[in-house]
Amino acid sequence: MGYWPLLIVSGNATSLSHLEPFEFQCLPRDHVQPIALNVRFNDHCFTTGFNPTKHDPLDILPTLLVAKTEKRVFCPDRYNLSFQLPELIKAFGGKRIASTRDGNLVRVERPDGQSYAIFFTMRKHSATRVNLFVVSAYPIGPGKKVAYTGEMKFDIALAKILRGEKAKFPSR
Repeated sequence: MGYWPLLIVSGNATSLSHLEPFEFQCLPRDHVQPIALNVRFNDHCFTTGFNPTKHDPLDILPTLLVAKTEKRVFCPDRYNLSFQLPELIKAFGGKRIASTRDGNLVRVERPDGQSYAIFFTMRKHSATRVNLFVVSAYPIGPGKKVAYTGEMKFDIALAKILRGEKAKFPSR
């Protein structure tokens, strides 16, 4: 069995194998050797919050998949977009990231013109390893904006984390 159990949605088995934890190499700013980024995903990448006016209580996912304090339901839109997450994360290297109250953010423009928000946190594991946890990922609807306090390049934030610094983002 993998990191995620098989998800049953409307009686059908739905695989989450594309969201298995993985590791890849990334070069922090001013480093000569790449470091390892260990990536894990939260259930918010394929679920949405339960809304009693929109969802059937029978669709609430078991705590095996989601936090005990939250009621979440499967979201087909988030699930379909989540197949892109591993490759998008591997391309963070030189991207600009923003700081939000929910963590760091990378906003990706999709081919259809919509934005896809990827929220994540990073923690130093060792001198050559950082844990990156994808807290949430979802499409940003037309006319919606995500509030953020400042931006910096991902490789700079990664170097700061490795030095044991807090990734303080400059004001916008």
